[in-house]
Amino acid sequence: MHDKKSKIDFFLASRQKCFDVKDVMALYNSLLALPDERIDKLFSLQLVSPRIAFILSVFLGVLGVDRFYCRSNKLGVAKLFTIAACGFWWVGDLFVIREAARMTNYKILRNFIINPVKEEDAD
Repeated sequence: MHDKKSKIDFFLASRQKCFDVKDVMALYNSLLALPDERIDKLFSLQLVSPRIAFILSVFLGVLGVDRFYCRSNKLGVAKLFTIAACGFWWVGDLFVIREAARMTNYKILRNFIINPVKEEDAD
């Protein structure tokens, strides 16, 4: 696992459930263009687990905890204050929360590629 391509492949394979394949493949060439030291930092990204998001949605979705976990704070607050729109929003989220988690991970990866590493983040 020494070259850049194998590191990227390992990262994506080990986190395959966290992403939609079509989304990641769109970013694959951008990942290859990153410098080696940025590739090593890929493994420290804090990704959202679709499985945990679903479990949170089942048990605490009425309170918006699943949306807070997926880093959608505005939706989390709205869901909390409306008590998940009397349960209808909660039921709907049971079907879409995994995709919301994958979309959050895509945004995290895209931001990692686009934004340079700040000095305070490097530590």
